[in-house]
Amino acid sequence: MQVAIDIDIIKRDTWRGEPVRRAEIIFTSGQNQVRNVMKEGLMSQPNDVSVVVCTYNRKDWLQRCLEGLQALSPAPSEVIVVDGPSTDGTREMIMQLQAQGKVRLVPQPRLEGISAARNLGLDAVKGDVVCFIDDDAIPCPDWIASILSGYDGVGVGGVGGPVYHMSGELAMGRNGVSIFGEWSDESKGQGIEGLFPVMVGCNMSFRTKVLREVGGFDPYFRYHQDETDACLRVSLAGYDIRYVERAGVRHEWCEGSYRKDRLKWYLKLRYMWGRNNAHLVRKNFREKVSFSSYLAHQASGAVRKRVVPGSPSPKTASEVSSPVPRPMALMGAAFESLGSIFGWG
Repeated sequence: MQVAIDIDIIKRDTWRGEPVRRAEIIFTSGQNQVRNVMKEGLMSQPNDVSVVVCTYNRKDWLQRCLEGLQALSPAPSEVIVVDGPSTDGTREMIMQLQAQGKVRLVPQPRLEGISAARNLGLDAVKGDVVCFIDDDAIPCPDWIASILSGYDGVGVGGVGGPVYHMSGELAMGRNGVSIFGEWSDESKGQGIEGLFPVMVGCNMSFRTKVLREVGGFDPYFRYHQDETDACLRVSLAGYDIRYVERAGVRHEWCEGSYRKDRLKWYLKLRYMWGRNNAHLVRKNFREKVSFSSYLAHQASGAVRKRVVPGSPSPKTASEVSSPVPRPMALMGAAFESLGSIFGWG
């Protein structure tokens, strides 16, 4: 599916379909109030911003994303495009833009998951802050300025913002994650007090030094919970993650080649949900959550329905916008349980 968007007519006061308002919420985990405020490089507000876009066979969407980035004011210091082995003309388009000095190409020889791709981009960036946006997303006109406004305090390690549908309707707002790996979204009336702050992968930024300090993205997470793990490690290292309401992007959640077989993708997704979530909890909260308590918690929600990706928020697996057939859901539950066992081990 393709959506034509004229970047030039997106106005600052109508981009979100609502009146302009300035609102910034400082969101800390509540457990990291003490930090070493003398950490090198965190005493001043950053100025140089690098943007990383990871792509694979999405030429048309990538073009719209890059047009949106080029329309930003202020503009990023550099735009780095990590391209998998695309075969639809994406690579040729990027090379042409690189020759014009508009982007920098970082080739990914083979598909190894979103975390590996983001790490390639992280290795290449030169800016004080690195922003990540999906190739099927478009930033608001003042995205960079809004992101930078969040880095005005000592110890701020990351800044993110809301995600909107292409229609302008809010899809995801301020989010938190529990020690069981479950996301909650304040914009949906879900409580986030006491949870750890998390940013949506298509709209997140980190101080480059901080993200490198915590090891970047864990390649174990090829898809799902990849950004959750990065945000948790930044928070657990003693840094704040802030939510800036004006730092929004519009996201299409367009179909990838791997999602065309609905049953195969759904079962793979359920397995990844189980595997990645269990690994996330074990890795970050092993001292608080035992395997038995984790399984008990997961079992209590085993009857909850799941939704095939393409919905507004695949982060909280229990959210349903399109019910799946019961036999398919039962098969998915079995795959997810198997994934949990392998993920914890």
